[in-house]
Amino acid sequence: MPLVAVLVLAFQAGGAESATLHRRGSPPVCAGIRVSSPSLSPTPRDLVFSSRETLDLRFEARLRSAPKGDHRLRFRILTPSGFLYQAVTVPFVGVGDRADAARLVPGYPRPVPVQRLIPVAEGSAGPVYALGTQMPVAGTSITQSSLYGRWTVESYLDDETEACGPAARFTIRD
Repeated sequence: MPLVAVLVLAFQAGGAESATLHRRGSPPVCAGIRVSSPSLSPTPRDLVFSSRETLDLRFEARLRSAPKGDHRLRFRILTPSGFLYQAVTVPFVGVGDRADAARLVPGYPRPVPVQRLIPVAEGSAGPVYALGTQMPVAGTSITQSSLYGRWTVESYLDDETEACGPAARFTIRD
């Protein structure tokens, strides 16, 4: 009996591996992340933000498709040293799906507003959709602890352990 259990586990692991490879072979759901600052207009082309002029940064994930039903997009914001600075989970629904105003999200003490995907551009394969979040800069540990340098923001769809698209890199300077 133990030999059968080992064989079953090996088969399941192989199946999980092939499912992961299949997912990697298909185009990523997320087309990228746009970084901007509502307090700056226009956004610097080189994505270098002065901590003296930037109140908040806005991260807007672009999705190549609008999945149906309830989903979550997790933004992982990494410091210049590569440490996790903040993770923000944004619940969302696809275009035309019915949504509650807010939803309980694991790790959050109160319900989080649910965003509805909005078409923002037309890509080669159809509409591109967006949803986003903001991160305060002014008066935070970024300025208090001089966390200046090149930052990274990644996006993850639902419970996936691999990013759903390319990360964005930006710089915060003094």
